[in-house]
Amino acid sequence: LKFAKSSIEGAAHAVAMPLRLDIKKKLSARSDRVKCVDFHPTEPWTLSALYSGNVFIWDYNTQTLVKQLEVCNLPVRCAKFCTRKQWIVTASDDMHVRMFNYNTLEKVHEIEAHTDYIRYIAIHPSMPYILSSSDDMTIKLWDWDQNWANTHVFEGHAHYVMMTQWNPKDSTIFCSCSLDRSIKVWGCTGNQTQAHFSLSGHQKGVNCVEYAPTGDKPYIISGSDDRTVKIWDYQTHNCIQTLSGHTNNVSAALFHPTLPIIMTGSEDGTARIWHGATYKMEATLNYSLERVWSIAVLKGSNAAAIGYDEGTVVIKLGSEEPVASMHSGKIVWARGNEIQTANLKLLDEGTTSADGERLPLSIKDMGSAEIFPQYIKHHPNGRLFAVCGDGEFVIYTAQALRNKSFGSALEFV
Repeated sequence: LKFAKSSIEGAAHAVAMPLRLDIKKKLSARSDRVKCVDFHPTEPWTLSALYSGNVFIWDYNTQTLVKQLEVCNLPVRCAKFCTRKQWIVTASDDMHVRMFNYNTLEKVHEIEAHTDYIRYIAIHPSMPYILSSSDDMTIKLWDWDQNWANTHVFEGHAHYVMMTQWNPKDSTIFCSCSLDRSIKVWGCTGNQTQAHFSLSGHQKGVNCVEYAPTGDKPYIISGSDDRTVKIWDYQTHNCIQTLSGHTNNVSAALFHPTLPIIMTGSEDGTARIWHGATYKMEATLNYSLERVWSIAVLKGSNAAAIGYDEGTVVIKLGSEEPVASMHSGKIVWARGNEIQTANLKLLDEGTTSADGERLPLSIKDMGSAEIFPQYIKHHPNGRLFAVCGDGEFVIYTAQALRNKSFGSALEFV
């Protein structure tokens, strides 16, 4: 058995990681205080909203500033890409929400949205809706197809509303968090503007909230000024886990959509990585850029962006190398927790492919592995294969993904 330590490039410090995630710094860009970061889903762009009133777009592959935009002379607390409209949407301390075309940087529209600072905007994944949350203790729903009508005002929080997020599994539901120490869940159908329910348990104000993006877990994660991160089951309304370790207010917390990890950020200057199943702390990242204000991740990618007092960092977590094995023409590989297979022998014998050409494979989904695969290897007879991850191994049948054996291991050699 081989034992591996995590390797980290740049000035980050890490503890030993059972998940064996290599962490590489892709971008480190100094700037004024970054209050919010976001990724473009297809371009290699990170969006940074600055306390100075500007918005920067960084190319994290070339480490260059691609575009910059002066929004106003007050802090921009939130900025998001809305790619189906080719917009950047901003929220700033002049109480306005603005839309800019990110190609031409022209202003598309502007709304005087609230009577106090706007903390966050959440863009609906498919409908023409934007949620804005504010220090005026309200959440407002805007419909850009109805000429930017403010169709709903959601009231019920007793302090600043710090963040809202849409539920990825039910597009009519969203959650919010507030300095009143509560998390509330709401619906936007009909004229209902009262919260469906509240989740209480934090001892101080709640700064950030996010839904688990995939899988069957009905979870919400939250971070608070009480320095803890909590995981909630929004079906039972119970807090199922509390993550302690940060030494100052927690400003960002989310589930990674591709990797089995939770990422958190704090005013203690660190971003922390936690195991998504065991909730153990896996790594502490400190890039010496003062307080962390925002973390963004990208579906289908292993990148993460972190916004600090003194700039923006983009890191890549884990290897880009595929986790795969081949035995006499049969390939088995992992995509996240999912195991897939294909048989090269089923290709038409008459077809000849040039070097580097893609083969038209018929891919079969085998199901989910019980552990997060970081290593796959066929048995010499081809009828079994081993999966290693999280310090454990499972041996499966190659035909039907039946569990034959399991135990502790890092890899088979």
